[in-house]
Amino acid sequence: MYKFGISLLTIAFIFLIAGCGSGRTASLNRKPNEAIIIAKVQIRNGGSFLNKKWNFLLDERLWAKWAVCPDENNYIYMKVPLGKHFIALLQYSNLHKNVPDNYLTFNIKENKIYYIGDIIFNWTIDKKNDATKYNGMGAMGGIIGAMSESKKTGEYIKVNIIDNFDETTKYFNSKFANSEPIEKEFLKVNK
Repeated sequence: MYKFGISLLTIAFIFLIAGCGSGRTASLNRKPNEAIIIAKVQIRNGGSFLNKKWNFLLDERLWAKWAVCPDENNYIYMKVPLGKHFIALLQYSNLHKNVPDNYLTFNIKENKIYYIGDIIFNWTIDKKNDATKYNGMGAMGGIIGAMSESKKTGEYIKVNIIDNFDETTKYFNSKFANSEPIEKEFLKVNK
């Protein structure tokens, strides 16, 4: 039992470390089956915007394989595999909001750079209902709690998508000395 507990702690620690990175790309280099998405992204909580210490996860809510935090100016730029993706989870401190699968989607078809819009998530935080649940029992309970929370469908939230292509691409191009063309593939809100 002791070795099992140590193994679970090790696994939990690895996922914690993996989740701490920004998820933002540091270069324009990518594999043939990858693209880069860019956007200005913010969360509006009532009448104010959250600071930059938040992130969102694509396609799943548990492993954070494709998670990204905005930079100091609220921009994201991340590599994603080609194909259809959806925003699955918003996280802020010890709070989270599951978003229904395939509600907020974008479809990446080629190895290019894509602007998906300037995005504002309107998430009115309820500290009681949006708090990350913990089931006790140390690391084991934390893993079980996270797995249980990841299965919840989530709620639809209002999202504003603004076409601010010129400003966002100017920011991205100056940050990466980019001369590649940037395509528009706006985030879609599906019901």
